Amino acid sequence: MTAEELGEIRREFKPGLENLVAGIVIGLLLIVGGCVLTGFSIKGAIESGGNLPLWTEKGQRGWSWGAVGIAGALGIGLMIGGFVLIYWMRSLFSLQVRVGQNGFAVIEKKSIQIIAWEEIESVRETHLYERPPLLKGVAKYALPKLMSKIFMVRIKGHEPGPTH
Repeated sequence: MTAEELGEIRREFKPGLENLVAGIVIGLLLIVGGCVLTGFSIKGAIESGGNLPLWTEKGQRGWSWGAVGIAGALGIGLMIGGFVLIYWMRSLFSLQVRVGQNGFAVIEKKSIQIIAWEEIESVRETHLYERPPLLKGVAKYALPKLMSKIFMVRIKGHEPGPTH
């Protein structure tokens, strides 16, 4: 089936711009946090002239090589996680789902997958009601529950894949 054979486009879906921007902002915060954590651990090692114990004793304050290693590894992990999150968010900018008269198309940056209605074995729709994770404790009940929909499409002869 080709894009022209989809027929009249009835609906078009794409990720919300606010969610994509929020993902990029969170990715940038992870990168900055990782840089700060790694920087503090390197600064602690440099200020001591490299004369650090392997581990600090209980009640003792300051850096040790173990703490420098753990903080450095966590910082690098945060930076890598931030880059991966930004890369993933950028890939979602081009994601679209177009529902036509004769089927639907999943459009990504480098591919278009067109599925005719007769190729579909089943569709499972799940409604998920959640409160935004902005507030904690009793205050979270001040915000309304928001519904998100998840569609699981089973194509004849293929494994199911989620479509949001």
